[in-house]
Amino acid sequence: MDAVISKEIVYERLFNSFNYGNLGMFIGAGFSKAVIGDDSPQALGWFDLIKEVSEKFGIEFPSNEELIGVSFPELATIICKRLALKGCNDYEEAKGLFKKEICNLTNWLPSEQKTAEYREIFDILNPAWIVTTNYDLVLETILTGKCKSLSPMNYLSAPKNIIPIYHLHGTRLDYESIIVTQDDYITLFRPNEYRQSKLAMTIRESTTLILGSALGDMNVLTSVDWSKNIYTEKNEYPYEIVQVLWTSDPQEDAYRDENGNIILEISDMELFLNDLTKYIINRQKEYDQELKQLFATKARLEEENEELVQSFIENESVRLELLDLLSKFEHSMISPYIQFLTVCIDKVWDMTNNYGAFEMYDKYLNIIMDILVQYEYPKMAPRLFQLTVNSLSRVLNYVSNRNERVKGNSYSATKTWHNRKYEIPDDMLIQIYHYSKQKDLINLETMIEDLVHEK
Repeated sequence: MDAVISKEIVYERLFNSFNYGNLGMFIGAGFSKAVIGDDSPQALGWFDLIKEVSEKFGIEFPSNEELIGVSFPELATIICKRLALKGCNDYEEAKGLFKKEICNLTNWLPSEQKTAEYREIFDILNPAWIVTTNYDLVLETILTGKCKSLSPMNYLSAPKNIIPIYHLHGTRLDYESIIVTQDDYITLFRPNEYRQSKLAMTIRESTTLILGSALGDMNVLTSVDWSKNIYTEKNEYPYEIVQVLWTSDPQEDAYRDENGNIILEISDMELFLNDLTKYIINRQKEYDQELKQLFATKARLEEENEELVQSFIENESVRLELLDLLSKFEHSMISPYIQFLTVCIDKVWDMTNNYGAFEMYDKYLNIIMDILVQYEYPKMAPRLFQLTVNSLSRVLNYVSNRNERVKGNSYSATKTWHNRKYEIPDDMLIQIYHYSKQKDLINLETMIEDLVHEK
């Protein structure tokens, strides 16, 4: 077990995915059992369901000793083989009868009260997708009018604002879709099998909240493992696997298991979901306030507010604050920021035309250096990179190659360049160098080339 992770950190990661739009849910039998509760008929887990079917057909159920080391699919296969010997024409007919009885038994539905309570929870969580190993229609009952139920033969796709519920192991509406025996599972591991590859890809592209599943299912385990090894590059989107695990004595904090999944122990499913939705509602209010401030700043950028222009030119803290805002809300901010930046640096450059205003080159250079030093190159929009590097080339024509006073150059800008040039990250430096070569920016190329060789 790795170092503990506070519950708040787990909730924050789930909120980030919720906010991004890639929060998905993987739901197992424990969810249906929690929702149905003590109502009749009670929801059954796999073992009890197989046992119930065997009793319906009068099939002798294996003893505890015989069950040691036997998986649920193997157990279902044993029961089907015994049923075939009891009076069916063959194994396939017995398996069909077995699956039909599963469909008959899994007709449990939540009460009106539970449906309303969980509907409110799902209205807030609004997952991008749901994958379930359950055969029942509990989720469809909760999400009536907001979901599309999909069998294993369908593709994981749904109309806008509709949540797809993908029944990985089949649905009680179609007994032939049921995956329960060992031979059913074998087909899932065929090369290019849609369900297996789609599940892995979907998990890899999302933050997945796992409810009511111990992840003991082999094809699910395989998909989770595959999802972690498809691509190992750093994610540009929220990605995590959070498994909510029921226990009678839950730990206060979460932790990572041996597979790197976050494990959060709970003793009550509904209590946990209410706690999570409360956190999301509060964080959404905070985020909405941030957006309100963002739109106000964006409006000031677009109207080229004179006070803000002057503050940007004079104060590094204002420039860094805007860069931080740009990093958080790139899609909303990038165009007005570039427009605003152009106004600011053009204003500074115009002031360099005044007699003896060599300090203006220094102001100009510091604005450019703040961007090159603080903004990560992989996240930088091409237009911003182009504007920034062209501006750097422009101002370096008034900077000495050596840290010494040269008549006609700006002494303060020269000092700034030689004090700050080593702050430019390596990847940014290399990109500036190649850009300068392609654009024949000779002076810039010369000054950057020395830096590249020094590193």
